[in-house]
Amino acid sequence: MGLEREEACHNILFATCFNSFGGMKVFFPALMKYVAQAGEKLHRQLADEIRSTVKSNGGEVTLSAIEKMQLTKSAVYEALRIEPPVMFQYGKAKKDLIIESHEAAFEVKKGEMLFGFQPFATKDPKIFENAEEYIPNRFLGEGEKLLKYVLWSNGPENESPTVANKQCPGKDFVVLIGRLLLVEFFLRYDTFTGEAGTLLLGSSLTVTSLTKATGK
Repeated sequence: MGLEREEACHNILFATCFNSFGGMKVFFPALMKYVAQAGEKLHRQLADEIRSTVKSNGGEVTLSAIEKMQLTKSAVYEALRIEPPVMFQYGKAKKDLIIESHEAAFEVKKGEMLFGFQPFATKDPKIFENAEEYIPNRFLGEGEKLLKYVLWSNGPENESPTVANKQCPGKDFVVLIGRLLLVEFFLRYDTFTGEAGTLLLGSSLTVTSLTKATGK
């Protein structure tokens, strides 16, 4: 595009940090809100999984170690499902198409503007049992098949961003950094409580108690 390499790198770095900051500012409080509300049993399960995996990895937090933490991963996916950081999407139809719901079909003409409110899909009770409830182990085992209905990144979670779609380029980074937040937190603390609130762009959480880790 005619940019010098240095300028291009600065633009990439700025875009990455700017978009990440905006997303995390919304996503982190929501994730911790749901984990706090889930209670001490979940906290104990997460702490056990995280600490045992890190211990077996020589005490190091690495990408390969994080990838083995299945409950931690599911807990993050469930937060993204129940409260997507960006709930609204839009785009113009590139061709005539038919959009189908469970009960009906809608004809869309090329050039027409489409607008979507994501929670209509991510909390669809015909897809997700107890769809309004945060269930941290929802995506374990056979539940992993439901990831195709987790659309927080503007596309199915089991697909990847390409130049031909509108899926978030930072999709995998967001999931990773959410898991890393839980990993670092439960390496330090056994449990916590908090008071949930709302902000202009989403949830807020005021931590009211922290119990330091009794063992790692």
